[in-house]
Amino acid sequence: MKRLLSIILVILLAASGCKSGNHINKKDSIDNNAKVSIESEIKTYSPMMSSVPGLPLEAKLETNKEYKNITFQWITEQGQFLTWDRSSGKINILGKDIKTNEKKLYWSIDTKENIKEQSFKIYLKVYDNDSSKLICETNIEIEQSKEGFFSVKNK
Repeated sequence: MKRLLSIILVILLAASGCKSGNHINKKDSIDNNAKVSIESEIKTYSPMMSSVPGLPLEAKLETNKEYKNITFQWITEQGQFLTWDRSSGKINILGKDIKTNEKKLYWSIDTKENIKEQSFKIYLKVYDNDSSKLICETNIEIEQSKEGFFSVKNK
């Protein structure tokens, strides 16, 4: 009986703390009206058939406040993030969990990793560096429709 109650309590606590989409628990945020989205210039990416090194992702922050010093934390369940300088062609591999002040980066497969999942998430958290507080967060889902072909799933 105690075990059953413990399981129910854990489920209730987890459900009450989970927020989907662009919203977080407002008491954890310093800006209750801020929201961020992840946008991409292309909707489908395949490393074998693309002229870009990855799926371009850009953070779009909407807020009434002016933040002068923000950090974007990008986290992916699969693959890795990278930056690309179009003029020089230089690619810089960043990893799976990175903090940067750049709004735009690219997601790509990790050649050491075989992605078997049909879908996975990419998370984005926006922090105010001056206060070290979370402003807002969001996530997107990436689908692998067939091996090596990745698409941003519509919410």
